[in-house]
Amino acid sequence: MGNEFGHPEWIDFPRPENGWSHHHCRRRWDLAEDDLLRYKFFQAFDELMNACENRFQWLPSEHQYVTVKSNEDKVIAFERGDAFFVFNF
Repeated sequence: MGNEFGHPEWIDFPRPENGWSHHHCRRRWDLAEDDLLRYKFFQAFDELMNACENRFQWLPSEHQYVTVKSNEDKVIAFERGDAFFVFNF
């Protein structure tokens, strides 16, 4: 889980600005197992996207095209390889 998914703790990877510290370099993989939280849905989405990639091999494709991108409607539709994705946020 990264900060982009609302990780409950500060995550900071080793870098020159923090003296290459590992103190905040951690993940809470147990969050998806807590039924009171919604992280299980992020984990399920991640697993399905990985299964999709394993089946259709779209990641290494050079064909990439954004069909629709609308901040107002919170929708993005794009092609990658032979796959077509639509996300409604």
